[in-house]
Amino acid sequence: MAEKDSKGGGEATKESAAPAPKKGKRKLLIIIGVASTLLLGGGGAAAYFMLGKKTHDVAQAEEEEETPAEGKQETKDKADAKGEKAAAKKGKKKRSGAPVFVELDMFTANLRDDESDRFIQVKLVAEVRDTPAGEMLKTMMPAVRNEVLLVLGSKEAKDVATRGGKERLAGEIVAAANKSLEGTPAANGVEGVNFTHIIVQ
Repeated sequence: MAEKDSKGGGEATKESAAPAPKKGKRKLLIIIGVASTLLLGGGGAAAYFMLGKKTHDVAQAEEEEETPAEGKQETKDKADAKGEKAAAKKGKKKRSGAPVFVELDMFTANLRDDESDRFIQVKLVAEVRDTPAGEMLKTMMPAVRNEVLLVLGSKEAKDVATRGGKERLAGEIVAAANKSLEGTPAANGVEGVNFTHIIVQ
């Protein structure tokens, strides 16, 4: 009896010990399954973001290739806007028609040099806003001559020796001519002056 019991106990022990490895294997399989799912999911997400970005970049590049004219037009529009701003800063309005030129008399003035007697002689053509402004400039010519001669007489030879000096002189002559036109319908009508003859001796 005792032997049977002991044998029966041994069999029971064997039976109870048998299921334990199955639970361990099951846990290991679950852990491997979860880990592989996480790895695959993470890899898939990384691939999605990387490939998705490349696809977006390719699509954008194709879109830019399809519409190069639009891009050029936008660049041209921006350049035109900058040009208009620059013209506005100089006080010039964008003209729809041809410019109006008014030929001015010859101007001769002594320069303000202390070392020797020097003079400047210039012939100018004024660029005006419109024909009425040109007519008013001709009417006001004595006052315009006075202002321009005062500007020329305030210069030294070195002031007008360079291109930059001549451009500054032209700007001052425009301001002087417009000063003469203040209070008239042609106020600020002179938009620029062009030298057709200039001698400094």
